[in-house]
Amino acid sequence: MVEVWTPPISDAAVKAATGRNWPEWRAELDGWAGEMDHRALARTLRDKHGLSFWWAQMVSGTWEMLTGRRDPHERAAGDGKYQASGSKTIATDPASVEAAFDLPDFAEWGPDGVFSRTSGTPGKSINGHWSEGGRLSVWLATKAGATGPKAQISLSHENLETAEDCEHWKTEWRGALVRLKARLES
Repeated sequence: MVEVWTPPISDAAVKAATGRNWPEWRAELDGWAGEMDHRALARTLRDKHGLSFWWAQMVSGTWEMLTGRRDPHERAAGDGKYQASGSKTIATDPASVEAAFDLPDFAEWGPDGVFSRTSGTPGKSINGHWSEGGRLSVWLATKAGATGPKAQISLSHENLETAEDCEHWKTEWRGALVRLKARLES
């Protein structure tokens, strides 16, 4: 378990959005959350405290990490697996990004390994297996840009076995997305 962890969102931001800062949420949840699983905790935060889906996930996940119930990047599913993520906005259309996940393009910018696409929705998502372990899920969205469309990419490498694997792949994928941006914007 991680001994010192700082929430990714400031006390001021969480208080502005939810009415409580992190120490206040910690005290509140310590009083009643007990052994609730992540899903039940998030649902209670939505139903009884009026939090949006996103804030209920953020508050419940942060409390789990602050109390040592879960490591950073450990999945909420309780299966002990980890998830690395990265994101990037690129001045191109989602179809160009999607095409870049196919060989031979992927070999030019992606980390060492083979991505085998298994499913997806054209222009919106790409899913598949990663030869070095785990599964990739990539979500694509279009944003309007001053000089044309921009593709917003959110990548998640799931089912990683250890926190060390997670840190390794987080670094690899973030570097790969920088290379992809340079490739598609040149």
